Amino acid sequence: MINLFYEQSYWGHSSGMNGPRKVVENLIESLEQENISYAVNVEEYQNNLLIQYDWSGHLKHSKLTLENCVIGPQIWMFDSHVNELKENPHYYKSIITPSQWVKELYVNKFRYPSSKISVWPVGIKLPEIHRKEEYDCLIYFKRRDRSELNSVIDFLNTKNLTYNILEYGSYNSEDVNKLSSRSKFCFLINGTESQGIAVQEIMATGTPMFVWDVTEWTDQGDQWRVPATSVPFWDNTCGEKFILNEMENAFEVFYDRINEYNPRKYVEDNLSYKKSVKTLMEIFDVN
Repeated sequence: MINLFYEQSYWGHSSGMNGPRKVVENLIESLEQENISYAVNVEEYQNNLLIQYDWSGHLKHSKLTLENCVIGPQIWMFDSHVNELKENPHYYKSIITPSQWVKELYVNKFRYPSSKISVWPVGIKLPEIHRKEEYDCLIYFKRRDRSELNSVIDFLNTKNLTYNILEYGSYNSEDVNKLSSRSKFCFLINGTESQGIAVQEIMATGTPMFVWDVTEWTDQGDQWRVPATSVPFWDNTCGEKFILNEMENAFEVFYDRINEYNPRKYVEDNLSYKKSVKTLMEIFDVN
């Protein structure tokens, strides 16, 4: 009962996984799992989900059923054509963002009405995992200074802990599952995440998370600075978070409790395919 509008060209030419591609693939898998009918790039049903709002999506938008059109989450608010959405909120049912801090960016910085912005994370597949711990730590590294990566490696070496490194842009989903299930815990060194699909895939393997968190989004300079995080979906069952200068004390707490964490349960309760589809149907007001 949903028409999905997207273009594979939006994903780029990388052979590895990336966020835009994972959103589409996981969404389709979740709709199929929950027996929700969908069409691709045709207006067959009543509800339209314009996943990518680039210039091509902007041109398509005027042809869609406006009152049943949901836009996002792949939208860049700094593009000039996006201003039309703010100036004409009756043009669409809702804009969806992948997490709460991104919604607050749209509302507090771009001045969109809160009622027109919804939070919807795409579902995360729960893999079959056969844990066989061969390493102490999986380091996940993305969009951070390499000096920080080096400091983490030095820290692990002082603890005589073994590790593997999973670096953004050089892996696929099979690598995530394989390396996570072979590691006792994950040391997360990433930038702010709008959703953090790869992070949540690691969590779905049941791997406790030790997170060197980032607390602000500064990608567009001080004018657009807002509170943010490396782990937008999180509670204290997933692991421990820390900021600079807290690493040693936080790690002591984390390692003492390492067998108490259950990040897979958090993903199952909050980010599963079933939960994600339910949230999307609520945005469309479909019971």
